[in-house]
Amino acid sequence: MLFLVIMKEEILLKKWFLMNKSNKQSLWQRIIFGELYRDYNFKDFDWGIIFSVFFFSLFGIVMVSSVSLPLTDGSFSMTISHLSKIVIALIVFLLIFRFPVNFWSKIDIQILLLAFVLLFLVYAPFIGQEVNGANRWIRIFGFSLQPSEIMKFALIIYISSYCSRRREEFKEKWQGFWKPILVVVMAIALVLFEPDLGSSAVIFIVALSIMFIAGAPIKHLLVIFSLGISVFVLMILTVPWRMKRILSFMNPWETYQEEGWQLSHSLIAFGRGDWFGVGLGESLQKLHYLPDAQTDFIFAIIAEEMGLLFCIFLVFVFSFLVFKCFYIGRLARHAQYYLGSYIAYGAGICIALHVFINIGVSSGMLPTKGITLPFISFGGTNLLLMFALIALVLRINFEISESSIIKNKILNV
Repeated sequence: MLFLVIMKEEILLKKWFLMNKSNKQSLWQRIIFGELYRDYNFKDFDWGIIFSVFFFSLFGIVMVSSVSLPLTDGSFSMTISHLSKIVIALIVFLLIFRFPVNFWSKIDIQILLLAFVLLFLVYAPFIGQEVNGANRWIRIFGFSLQPSEIMKFALIIYISSYCSRRREEFKEKWQGFWKPILVVVMAIALVLFEPDLGSSAVIFIVALSIMFIAGAPIKHLLVIFSLGISVFVLMILTVPWRMKRILSFMNPWETYQEEGWQLSHSLIAFGRGDWFGVGLGESLQKLHYLPDAQTDFIFAIIAEEMGLLFCIFLVFVFSFLVFKCFYIGRLARHAQYYLGSYIAYGAGICIALHVFINIGVSSGMLPTKGITLPFISFGGTNLLLMFALIALVLRINFEISESSIIKNKILNV
C-alpha cells in the first residue's frame, strides 16, 4: 500500500520537513486539515464535488422555503430550521474531514455499536418517537435523529474497513465473507422492525455492492442476494398495507382517495409543470394536496414549479456527483488505497440509491417509500449523512494527492 510505504519512510519525511521551514502550517490549517507535511494547497480539493453540493444545498433552501410557506401560514420557521440543520451538517463535514480516513477505520466497531444502540433506542420511553405507527426517530437533547441513517454511515465504514484489512480471507474463505454479512443482517432486521423497508433496501444494496467491489465470491453474493430479495418480497406479501401500496402504485387512479392519493397528486404536479414549470412558488400541489411535499415528494414540486428541463439538469448534476465519487474510488484503487476506494464507491452508491428511489417514487416508477432527495429535501439526519459521506470522499481524494506529493519529496531528500 502507498501509505504503508510512506510510514516506513517517516524518518526521511521528518528530515525533509525540518529542512523546509517555509512549509510549516498555520494554526487554522492544522485545526481544519490535520497533520500535513506541507502547506495546504486548494488544488487538492475536488471542486466539482464542492460546487455540486453547494448548488444542491442552496437550491434546497430555496425549495424548502417555497414548499413550507403555505404549510406554515407564511412563517419561515421551516426554512430557519433547515438552515440550522445545514449549519450543523457543515460542522459535521469539517469534523469528519479533519481526521484521516484511517482514523475512522480504527474506530469502526465503536461507530457500529453506537449505531446499533441508537436503533434500539427508538423503542425507549421518552427517547423514541412514534410517527404514523413507525418507530424510526429518537429525540436527544432537543434534536431528532433517524438511527437508520447513522447505520448507513457506520456500515459503509465497517464493511470497507473489514474488506481492506482482510482482503485475502474475505475473498478465499467463507468465514471471512459471512462475518460482515451477519452484521448487515442484524442491522437490516432492526431497521425492518421499525418498520422501514426503504432504508433496509438501501443498506442491503450498498453493503453487497461494496463486497462485490472488494472481490467477494460471486456465488456467495448470489446466495445472499436471492435470500434478501425473498425476504423483501415476503415482507410485502405478508403485510396488507404494503401490498395495498404496491397495488396502488400500479394504478394510483383506482385508489385516488386512499392509497393512491400521494402518487396521483405527484403525477399531477409533473403534468402541470410541463417543460418549463409554472414558476417558483406557484405550485398548487404543495397547498395541502401533496403530503410530505417538503421531504419525500419535493422532486414533484420541483417538476411543477421549475419544469421537466430543470429536472433533467438536476439528474445530470446528481449523476456528475456520483461519477466523481466513483472516479475518486478508482484513483484510490489504483493507488492500492483499498480502504479509501471502498468507502468512496460505497458513498457514491448510497447517494445514487437515494436519488434514484426518491425520483422513482415521485415519478411513479417505484412504490412509495420514505427516502428523501439528498441535500435538497427538508430533514436533518439524512443531511448529516450526505455531508459526512462527501467529507469522507473529499478526504480520500485529498490524501491521495497528499501522499503522492510527499512520496515525491521523500525520493528527493
